[in-house]
Amino acid sequence: MSGLVIFGTRPEAIKLAPVVAQLRDNPSVTGLEIVCTGQHAEIMTQTLEALDLAVDSNLDLMRRDQTPMEVVERIIANLTKRYAHARPDWVLVQGDTATAFAGAVFGYLGESAVVHLEAGLRTNDIREPWPEEGFRQEIARLADLHLAPYPCARENLLNEGIDADRVHVIGNTGLDSQNDMLSRAKGGTFDWMPAGPFVLVTLHRRENVGARLEAACERLTTMLDTQPDLKILWPIHPNPKVHATVFQYFGDRGDRVWLIEPLDYPKFLLAQQAAQFVVSDSGGVQEEAASMGVRVAIVREKTERPDAVTLGLTRIVGADAIGLIEAVDDFMTTPVDLDSVAKWRFLQGDGHAGTKAAAAIVERVAGDQVVLRRA
Repeated sequence: MSGLVIFGTRPEAIKLAPVVAQLRDNPSVTGLEIVCTGQHAEIMTQTLEALDLAVDSNLDLMRRDQTPMEVVERIIANLTKRYAHARPDWVLVQGDTATAFAGAVFGYLGESAVVHLEAGLRTNDIREPWPEEGFRQEIARLADLHLAPYPCARENLLNEGIDADRVHVIGNTGLDSQNDMLSRAKGGTFDWMPAGPFVLVTLHRRENVGARLEAACERLTTMLDTQPDLKILWPIHPNPKVHATVFQYFGDRGDRVWLIEPLDYPKFLLAQQAAQFVVSDSGGVQEEAASMGVRVAIVREKTERPDAVTLGLTRIVGADAIGLIEAVDDFMTTPVDLDSVAKWRFLQGDGHAGTKAAAAIVERVAGDQVVLRRA
């Protein structure tokens, strides 16, 4: 049976790579095509190289100042034309991006089985984060097979009426990639990293650009004033609006604030590992840093990964970072609870989530056990 794996952003590639590797090695999987939409065109090439993830086609759909509606529209139109005469039997999407949503809609309308990797994460507020939470919930309505990373994600899906036999808890495939990258990232020079204690900052979410990002920059300025030994390492997202705001606040603070281009995936993991703590609005960073025993101040109103908050490894400080200074004081004076780190890593799975995901796809979709919508 033919299969299509579609992604467009770096986090999607990171979490899909272990699954793709297993699918390609499985003799029962035929007609597998890997398609990148180019949603994160600027940082995708280095990510694919680091992951050794070869794509069959790059749609190159990235446009400056594009809206989610425009992205979804172009992806669906492109895929519909591309597969007009031979639709895939199943489509695999990951997470909560515009590419994932568009891929799921394409699969559903084309009567292909839809497989959702990282299914079941919820904030239960379709405005936080926007539009990702809405995408997640809608993909769940369209998917035939739900590959959930954690038990709580499975419970979310069951509470929404998803059939239990269509939900598989496989662990976090991102941990597979993380373990692999860290095992290969030893050595080298680190002149791109500040000497001494530093905070890693990544802020880029669409709903935070503007007044919220400006408020977060104000809090970070206060942090520098109250923590004179700390520096900031900030790989700036390619979004021009993010770039302009960050340089407005910190462009002349080169002694304390290192503003750099986006890091490749291995270096970004090393930066998280070396940081005192991380300030971020990213979902994946919450998982990665916490699994390395590095705490995260989440610059959002809500998170879809509440277990890390409960364990004390992450803390929500608000989309305007109003709680940042209190969190920083706590992070700098209280050691990380290693038992909590161990519990979080246990929730992430055994590092073989990619193998489990591929097995579920082969058994339930490629093996014809899922009733496909196509007649």
